[in-house]
Order: sequence, then structure tokens, then C-alpha cells
Amino acid sequence: MSMQETTKNIAPKKVASMEQAMKSTKTTKTTKTITKPAMNLATGIKTIKEYDNYIFDLYGTLIDIHTDEEQPKLWEKMCDYLKTNFGAEYTSKALRKRYLEICAEEEKELQKRNGADFPEIQIEDVWGKLICEKADMVAHNDDVSYYDNASNHDNVSNHDSNDYSKNLLSPDSQKIRTLCVYFREASRDKLVVYEGVHEIMKKLKEMGKGIYLLSNAQRAFTEKELEDTGLTDYFDDIFISSDKGIKKPETAFLQQLLDENSLNFDKCVMIGNDIFSDVGVAFKNGMESIFLNTYDFTEKKIDHELSELGIKGSELMPVIIGDGDIRAILPVNK
Repeated sequence: MSMQETTKNIAPKKVASMEQAMKSTKTTKTTKTITKPAMNLATGIKTIKEYDNYIFDLYGTLIDIHTDEEQPKLWEKMCDYLKTNFGAEYTSKALRKRYLEICAEEEKELQKRNGADFPEIQIEDVWGKLICEKADMVAHNDDVSYYDNASNHDNVSNHDSNDYSKNLLSPDSQKIRTLCVYFREASRDKLVVYEGVHEIMKKLKEMGKGIYLLSNAQRAFTEKELEDTGLTDYFDDIFISSDKGIKKPETAFLQQLLDENSLNFDKCVMIGNDIFSDVGVAFKNGMESIFLNTYDFTEKKIDHELSELGIKGSELMPVIIGDGDIRAILPVNK
């Protein structure tokens, strides 16, 4: 479940395997009350400041989600979907294996092209290639026709077949986007907004604050999930990593958001639930951050990750909301 920037000397961290990267975040516990203060591990309680602009991560920060892309039934469903809708036949094991292989191939090729440390592919390209590798198809009146024997194939020009493949492989292909939504929803068993999110978003709007999304995600998955959870209209701009070809903590990803919206980094705060990606990208861009501990990490683990990235003890130590309650991002009197 997910989806690249001038570095301020952040030590490298192991990048998850492609299989892990394509999985979404684990199930998290929704917090009902603020039980711990905002803590700074270096100095104790750190005062919550007010900012002009609030830049949010999505999954694990605003949305509590759980998907499982390893379940065999998912790949059986996808085999049926591909055969029924595209004429592409796979066994479930072969489909999952090739899916992961293409993900890795796409990421490697993208990294060669853009030179990013943290490239982000488009999942539509992966499914398009899976289909085109297996299906015998041509375009006809914006639809797909399948041919099961040589006599039918003889009536199809290479030009038509190639044009169809190009159209299918386009991220704008509605058929592919529908497939991606089906895949996501078939793999997902939880999608809820954390308590307090709508409340804090409305309050920020009332205060005239800028609200932005910076998410390591796939637009093919995330666009509908934002709509389904009622979050889309809160944002002044939405940056999704699959659109940009890079993801957090790549500095350029955050910098593009700042540049395109004419924002000053010193008037913004990055808010997220991941030290490496969210706090890390803010640190690399000289921006302050707030860490929401929605996954109940121990102070020892948080301290270790901050130390590993060279953030601990710096002027850009994040505010840490110990229980992950997003309502604590504003000063108490707000």
C-alpha cells in the first residue's frame, strides 16, 4: 500500500523490498483521547507552534488502513478479473510472481531515468504490462476483442495491436484504472479516518491555514480512498508520489510542493507517522515536523530512528505526539 530530495546528511536506511513496499501500512489502533503530552526526546516537552501551512502524510496519519497483498485469494480474484476483462490468463502464483518482478523492473528503469534515490513507479504500468504479455487483443471502437485462433489473428494488423497496447499501457487508460481500484479494494479490509481528523481539518480551514497532502502512494488507489473518506476537499493541493516519480524522503518531492504553491519552508510543518519518510523529508528540507505515533512505537525505537538519521539533538527535532492524536497538533488555546 505507497506510491526523493537536497540532503542534510541523513544516514541511509534499508529500503524495504518491493514486495513490502507495495503493501500498505499495518492495522493501527485508533486513539480516542490524548493520554500523553507532545514529547521531544532530547529536551522534554516541546511547545506546539502555530504555522501558516500544514503538510500531511496520508496513510497512518489521516487514514487508518490495512491491506494484505500476500493472501492467495486476492491473486485468484485477479486471475479471474484479468481473464474475464482482458483475456489474459495466469495462475495465481505466476501472476503474483510476475507482478513483483515487473514492479522491480519498473523501479530499476525509473531510477535510471530520473536518478532518484527513492523512485516511485505507477502501478498502472505494471498491470498494463501483465495484460499485454498474456492477452491476444486489438482495439475496436475503444473496446477490446479477443482472438483465440490464427484465422482471427490474420485479420488484425500489427499497427492496430501496437496502438492498443500503447493505449492500454497509458496510466490514463480507464480500464487499467478500474482494474487498479478493484485490486486495491480486494486486498483491503480496513479504511477509516482517525478520530479527530475531520475536526482538525475543519478547524485549520476556519483559521485560514493552508492544508496540503504529501503522500507516498499510488493515485490509482488513493484518489478514490480520499473521496470515500471525505478528505479530498480539505486540501489546497495534493501531491501523490506516483504522479511525480519520486517519494519521501526524496527532498525534491517536498520541494516541488513548496515551489508550486509558493510556500516558505519556515512557515510550514510536515506531519506524519513515519520517522524515516515524514520527519526525514522535513529534516532534509530544513522544515519543522510533527510525528504522530499512531503505531505505538516505543520511545526507544523512536529515539533510535532519530539518532540513525542524525536528527536527534538538532534544531529540527520533531514534536512527538505520543498517542498519535492529531488534535494535539495545534496549541492548546486554539
